[in-house]
Amino acid sequence: MQWTSLLMAGLAVPLAAPSQAAQVSYLPPSHVHVWPVFVVPKGEDGPTPELVECISRHLRWTRDRYREMLHGRDTFEIEGRAPLVLEGRLTLAEYRELPEGGAPQFVCEALEAVNESRFSAPYIFLVTLMNPADDLPLAGGRPLNGGLNTGGGVVIVSSHAIGTAPNVQSTFQHELGHAFGLLHSDAYGFDLWTHESIMSYNQAHHTHGFEPSETPGILCPEDIRALAYNRRVFRNLTFDPAADVPVGYEMPKRPGWLGPMDIPGQLPYSLSATTDSGEAYGSKVGNMLLMPIAPSSGPGNTFDPSTMWHSEESKDGWVQADVSFPCPVRLSAVAVHTQHSGICHAAHAVRILAASGEGWTEVVEAELPTVDCVVTLAPTTAQGWRFRFRAGESNRVVVRGLRFFSGETEVFPPFLPAVD
Repeated sequence: MQWTSLLMAGLAVPLAAPSQAAQVSYLPPSHVHVWPVFVVPKGEDGPTPELVECISRHLRWTRDRYREMLHGRDTFEIEGRAPLVLEGRLTLAEYRELPEGGAPQFVCEALEAVNESRFSAPYIFLVTLMNPADDLPLAGGRPLNGGLNTGGGVVIVSSHAIGTAPNVQSTFQHELGHAFGLLHSDAYGFDLWTHESIMSYNQAHHTHGFEPSETPGILCPEDIRALAYNRRVFRNLTFDPAADVPVGYEMPKRPGWLGPMDIPGQLPYSLSATTDSGEAYGSKVGNMLLMPIAPSSGPGNTFDPSTMWHSEESKDGWVQADVSFPCPVRLSAVAVHTQHSGICHAAHAVRILAASGEGWTEVVEAELPTVDCVVTLAPTTAQGWRFRFRAGESNRVVVRGLRFFSGETEVFPPFLPAVD
C-alpha cells in the first residue's frame, strides 16, 4: 500500500506544533538505515521481547531477500542501535481517527524523539503501532520527501498483524520497497495482481510465517533501476542495462516517483518559484526545481514542458525567476542547467541575488561557458533567492533545472538524482 498526501487540518486531536523554519536542519543524510520503532499509545502495553525479536528476524530476512533479488550486489542496512520505543502522544482511539493510518503523526513523533527534521533524518522508520485489537494501521510505506534519493522513509504496521498475519515477510519486502521509493507494478503498465515483482499484489508471493513462498517475487528491471537511483540506501548498487534488462524488454524513459508526505510539525519538502518573464509553451517556472534534469542534447527536440521552464521573449535580454526555500539555506554553489535540444535558448550569464531585509543583495554575477555549469558563490544564507539569466540572440531562456549546494552537500535534491 502507498499513500497519497492528505492535509491534517480540521482534526479534533492534538498534533505537534510547527517547527521554527530558522532552526531546522536542512542538510540531507549521507546514508539511510532502516530502524524499527514501536509507538505505544496511551494506556497500551509496550512491545514484548518476543515481538521485538520477531520483527528483527523478519527485517534481517528482508535484508537478505533484497541482496538475493539484487544478485548479491547490494542491500539496505539496519540501524545498529536497539529499536526505538516511543510513548505515543495519543490514545489508540485518537490514532484511529488520523488519515493515512496515522503515518504522518508517527513520523512526527519519531523525528522529534531523535531530534531530526524530515530533511536530515537518516532513517526509514519501520513503525509498529502497539494495537492488540485489530490490524490498524493497514501496512503501508513511502519516502518522507518523495522521490528516490531525498532522505528517509516510513513503513507502518500493527502489532496485531505481526502476531496474526501469515504474510508478514512478503509485506515487509513490499512496503519497504515503497519506503525506498518504488511504485506499484501497475505504474509501469503491468497487472497489479499477477506481475512477478514484489511491488505487485500477487498472492503467489505471500510468505507463511518464516516459511518462504514457493514462488517468491522478484525485483523487475524498473525496480532495480529505481533502487539504483536511491544512493543513500543502496550505496553500492548500479543499474546495468546489459545485465538487468532482458533482450527485447521495453523500459520507460525514467522511473516514476512518489510525492512528499505532509508531516505535522515539519516544513514541507517543496521549493516555490515566481517569474515576471513569462511561462511559454505550457511550462512552469517551478519545473526547474526538484524535477528530473534531462540532458540538453538530442536527438531531436528535447524540450519537456513538464520538467523545464521556458521564458517568453525578453525586451532587455535578461529573464528573471525568484526561488523560495521552506527555510533559510546557506548556499555556496548553484548548478545551472539551461538550453534544450542542444541548440535552443541557452543562458550565457547569471546574476544570483539573496533576499536581504526588504530588498536583494547581489551575491555573484558569472558567465556560463557551458549549458551545464556550476556557479560558486561566497557562502550566503537566505530563504529567498533571485536568478537573472542573460539570454542569447533569441532573448529567451530555457532552464532544465537548478541544483543547490551547501559545501559539498546538495540540499533539497531533486526527486531523481541528476546525472552529471
